[in-house]
Amino acid sequence: MSHARPGRGRTRRAHLRIVASVLVAVVFVAACGGGSDTESRYEGLAVAPSELRQIPHMVLSDTAGNDFGLAADTEGQVRLVYQLFTNCPDICGVQLAQLASVLGRPGAPKNVQVLAVTVDPDRDTPEILRAYLDQFSADFVGLIPRSEQQLTDLQNVLGSLASFKIFDTTPTTDHDHSTDVDADAAHDHGAYDIGHDGRVFAFAPNGYGYAQYPYPTRQSQFDHDLPILAVIDPDAPSGAGL
Repeated sequence: MSHARPGRGRTRRAHLRIVASVLVAVVFVAACGGGSDTESRYEGLAVAPSELRQIPHMVLSDTAGNDFGLAADTEGQVRLVYQLFTNCPDICGVQLAQLASVLGRPGAPKNVQVLAVTVDPDRDTPEILRAYLDQFSADFVGLIPRSEQQLTDLQNVLGSLASFKIFDTTPTTDHDHSTDVDADAAHDHGAYDIGHDGRVFAFAPNGYGYAQYPYPTRQSQFDHDLPILAVIDPDAPSGAGL
């Protein structure tokens, strides 16, 4: 879903695809750095994290304005944590559509919850975020960090790459007169995109993050992994059952 100005959407989408490709490359390098113990523990699952982490014990705001604990309010479930923003040109929508399709398939485990965290709390109001997610699934939980610092803290705990704003300062023309658009003016008008980590972070019912899904990931990988993650006992220690 893009809100780019006419004639410039293609450039912005290309820019975001380049950013996404760089982020994915960095993610693969980091994720493949584990030793043989890590590889055996996660054999058969998607990209294994180089460091086993627990789901963040943080409280954000949901789209109804209520407190939502990432860990406390999702006990016993597989949590798929995904960062997004509603002005995303295409990648975020593709990921959400894929998750909706995976979870809507016959036989898909029922104890899977998508936690969609906006990286653009300045523009993504609860109403905007809810309307965006409802295009894919009314069951997706929309979450809004309460501050930039909380977003940074969340990304640090996830082991996520930091999100950053990309201001559109490309010169524009008006009646054959060139006008430069500086970063301050772009910021004032909300004219920016956001580069962010495109991974889906998967946490099993015991709270441990056993798998990560970079963009793009085949649907068959989710079909394979989610039933495995879904049956892990909530009280199991890290690595148990895999």
